[in-house]
Amino acid sequence: MDPSRPLLGRGALITSSAHAAAALLLVAFLFLTLHNLPISLSPPTAALTPTTSHLEQQDQASCDTTSTLDCADPQLFHLMMRRAIDAFPDVHFNRFGRPVPGDPPSSSCDMAWRARSTASANYKDYRRFSVARDPVTCAYSVTSIGEYHSGPLARKPRRGGTNATAPPPPPALSRSQFAAGKYLSYLGGGDRCKPMPHYLRSLLCSIAEARYLNRTLVLDLSVCLAAAYAGGMPEEGKRLAFYIDIEHLQSVVGIVEHKRFWEDWDKWGAQGQLGVRIIEDSRVAPTKFSKSRDPLIVRKFGDVEPGNYWYNVCEGEAEHVLRPPQGAIRTAPSLMDIVDGIISRMQVDFDSVHAGGNDGNLRRRIEESLNGGGRQVYVAGEGINVVLLDALKAKYSSVHYLDAFEELWARDSKWFLEMKRLNGGVPVEFDGYMRELVDREVFLKGKKKVEVLV
Repeated sequence: MDPSRPLLGRGALITSSAHAAAALLLVAFLFLTLHNLPISLSPPTAALTPTTSHLEQQDQASCDTTSTLDCADPQLFHLMMRRAIDAFPDVHFNRFGRPVPGDPPSSSCDMAWRARSTASANYKDYRRFSVARDPVTCAYSVTSIGEYHSGPLARKPRRGGTNATAPPPPPALSRSQFAAGKYLSYLGGGDRCKPMPHYLRSLLCSIAEARYLNRTLVLDLSVCLAAAYAGGMPEEGKRLAFYIDIEHLQSVVGIVEHKRFWEDWDKWGAQGQLGVRIIEDSRVAPTKFSKSRDPLIVRKFGDVEPGNYWYNVCEGEAEHVLRPPQGAIRTAPSLMDIVDGIISRMQVDFDSVHAGGNDGNLRRRIEESLNGGGRQVYVAGEGINVVLLDALKAKYSSVHYLDAFEELWARDSKWFLEMKRLNGGVPVEFDGYMRELVDREVFLKGKKKVEVLV
């Protein structure tokens, strides 16, 4: 090696390589420019610097404890989940919902979950978590968890919400659209003003036939409330949606409101422009006319009871093909909101009794069916009275019944004001059938359910 020749160290090699790379880039740039080709330069690679976590970044800045909490922050979310698991060791959590800001939003988050406790079946809950932030580091801490259903902002809206009385009507149909439809209508019959179990049995039968024939059901969405629910006199003009979930019903079978349908029929079908098939014998099974091409099939019912009840269609020969879909009938969302309100005022873990009739042995039968001690008991049904309730209160830690929660449907309640608004400004009475539905739904939520019939 010539000692007079300078050594090319590592720095010299890097410098030489850099010059070569720069020359190549220059040649490429000139080539692309001369040929009018698009030029795309990749951004420089960011230097690898240590990253800071969300809380560490907050540590470096001032903490505004009056700002809205970021309840979706994974660190806060996980903290809330751990806090819930620690607070309720007897609960088996299935799934947590994403938290949302509570009230006030600067110091609380609402979170929902699905769970199962050792004392009850699967249930849903949503609670309010009080959250504090360190004024210096902004570190989170959960200071308390609210009672059952205390976090309503995390509750998934019930389908249909409280707007259950009048779903928006579908747009008006043209003649061609109307003529392309297939419809089934029930006319007459002795089901009007009957007790609701009777009416619903007939309604389910008509739904079953409409489904079997693959036709839209022409349905009167008003009902006549039986005298037993309306102070001794039948009451016409009650909306069906006051009692059952119409939106869910429409997911089971296509429905067109009868008044609107017959107005369209008068325009396009009454003059013989559209075909109609009339069935006047309820014993004729739908298998006999299932291939009918007429746009409209009408079942006409006579005046003689009980042969003119709708549910007769589903009996006899038709029983093998018509299966009334029991799951089509659900309690109206507006009434289920009252059910939730009652349960939120009790503990989620309670026993329930449905007492039917008035019997002097009713108390003894209830006591034989339920354990005493610190259990909460909800008593439903028509067989309850003050004497019975006082006797039960002496044995159980807390005894509840429907009338104890009447503030939930009082004239200044959220339910009353919302129903009045949806009913065009006309007040809606919390009638006997509504009471029966709510009472029954609360009973069904009990851990141990006892039916006492006399």
